[in-house]
Amino acid sequence: MVAKYKEHISLKEVASILKENLTPLSKRVRLSTTDTNSSLVGKVLMEDVYAERNIPHYPASAVDGYAICSSDTSYANPASPVEIPEGKFLWVNTGAFVPERFDAVVMVEDTSVEGDSLYVFNAVSKGANIRPIGEDVSKGRIIGRKGELLTPFHKALFAAAGVEEVEVRAPIKTCFIPTGNEIVDIRETNTKQLAPGKVPETNSLLLSELFQTWGFHLDVLPLIPDDPELLKGSIKQAVEEYDLVLVGAGTAKGKRDYSAEVLAEQGKMLFRWLRMKPGRPVMMAVVKDKPVIALPGFPVSTLVASWTVVFPTLQILKRGDISESYLSEAVKTAKQVKTELAEHYSTRQGISEWLRVQCGEVNGKTYSWVTSSGASSMMPLTEADGFSLVGEEVLELPKGSSIEVWVVKENDWINRAVYQGSNDPGIEHLVGYVRDRGGDLIIRSVGSLGGVTALARGECHMAACHLLDPKTGEYNTSYIKRFDINDEWDRILLYRRLQGLIVKKGNPKRIVDVADLTREDVVVVNRQPGSGTRVLLDYLLSQTEIDPKQIRGYDNIAVTHFDAASKVAYGNADVVVGIKAVADALDLDFIPLVEEPFEVIIPRAFLDHPGVKAFRDAITDKVWKETIIKLGGYKLEQ
Repeated sequence: MVAKYKEHISLKEVASILKENLTPLSKRVRLSTTDTNSSLVGKVLMEDVYAERNIPHYPASAVDGYAICSSDTSYANPASPVEIPEGKFLWVNTGAFVPERFDAVVMVEDTSVEGDSLYVFNAVSKGANIRPIGEDVSKGRIIGRKGELLTPFHKALFAAAGVEEVEVRAPIKTCFIPTGNEIVDIRETNTKQLAPGKVPETNSLLLSELFQTWGFHLDVLPLIPDDPELLKGSIKQAVEEYDLVLVGAGTAKGKRDYSAEVLAEQGKMLFRWLRMKPGRPVMMAVVKDKPVIALPGFPVSTLVASWTVVFPTLQILKRGDISESYLSEAVKTAKQVKTELAEHYSTRQGISEWLRVQCGEVNGKTYSWVTSSGASSMMPLTEADGFSLVGEEVLELPKGSSIEVWVVKENDWINRAVYQGSNDPGIEHLVGYVRDRGGDLIIRSVGSLGGVTALARGECHMAACHLLDPKTGEYNTSYIKRFDINDEWDRILLYRRLQGLIVKKGNPKRIVDVADLTREDVVVVNRQPGSGTRVLLDYLLSQTEIDPKQIRGYDNIAVTHFDAASKVAYGNADVVVGIKAVADALDLDFIPLVEEPFEVIIPRAFLDHPGVKAFRDAITDKVWKETIIKLGGYKLEQ
């Protein structure tokens, strides 16, 4: 069966479809201009507003001074002031009424009072320093135009001009209907004790906060299970009460999606699926002249679908059109910054992709790098400095490419130290201590070797490594000397860490040492090439003459200690080489192998950088040191 609506559309097509099929709300309300408990900001006027009185409505003094007759000040000058006797002048404050017998006001700075007389040191002309009636606004003048978006300044103007009420477009009533058998209402369930397969319903929280930043309210309706009849009933009831209806899909994979069938049956389908990543499974219909948008289940998909579909829909309902900058308005970007991509990134041609990025400034150059791109990952959203939209014509973004970032956090990047290198929980705990000292720290986990090479290229302020030299058995020195040719780097031995084999609680596979990694019943997860942990594993394998090809899962890569250990915790692997602190945090068993030095390397040229200075002070903090010891497996250097 051929669909009677568009599928797999571009972002440009979204705007066109919305303009063709939606119209602004016609409902009106009258609001007070004098009520301090209500706001007019962001409301749209539905009619022209006319001034009911003049502003000012009397001759008003524009300064603090004396009301006088201008003719009495003729020939006055600083060398020969004019004396005005009592009864021929009157003190007035700024904004005060100027009686008709006076035709000017002389500023107090140009006068002196001696006895009962006023001495004027500068002549003034007729009308000087007097605001005439209607100078600002004359009665009957248009002071607000139909379709105008009201600002904080309008309310005071309307009230001053005697306008007691104005007619505006009624607020847009929007609701969100969460659906899915696998999601649970967080308002009614203890989410700390969720059963496997159950997911807390958090998209309503995300959407509510998003709507608030846009200046709209969102009602969240009761959660409904995956049942087409219940969905039909909920939508039918919602379009009777609301101007815009959002439907949330479940997050489980493989279940039947009834949304398209229900929307097509109840109204006119406008489109289904976007050529966008994330956020592809979006669909929209008009039911009883009300727009209904079915959003994806994953949070990041919900977010970008809201930017690209929900926000422009709200704009049309409110203002009758979509602004050219609607995407940046939806994202609520603080500024747009050109950055240099610190790593190669591949995308899919023909699909627009939203990148979550972090940024840092080193030697006057602003770098950016892409964080996790999973549609279900919420943490990268909170960690991102901003977002970049890659056009559908792009296939590859080589390292060094210029990309524009829509910054959403007000960060002072000049004070931010960029850290690249080995992933470590102890470093993660340092960020708050650095910020307490007026600096900032951004962490990019690229492995020990990646950090040292980034430092050599001038792409960070500091790096961290724990690289074992297989030839000498010594840590870090040979690698640092290879890149620090002119001996320009300082080394800080931060602490020593226990590395070992992380296995499930109780060690069900009875793994003892690296020799057990070759067993047929054992699956490992590995770290990325260039990481210190990967170098250590390869060294241990070579010492026991084990070929990596003998190990099941050797090419299964995780970028951080927690990512790797989590795969063991959830049964995707049996063992990984990692640090004791992570094993303890995830309640896994730990088989110690080596104690290794963890060093931070800082070029001396950066020692006066605000972020670096804050970092160096933070690592002396007693509370931070106590926290590190509690993590387990750390030995601090004195």
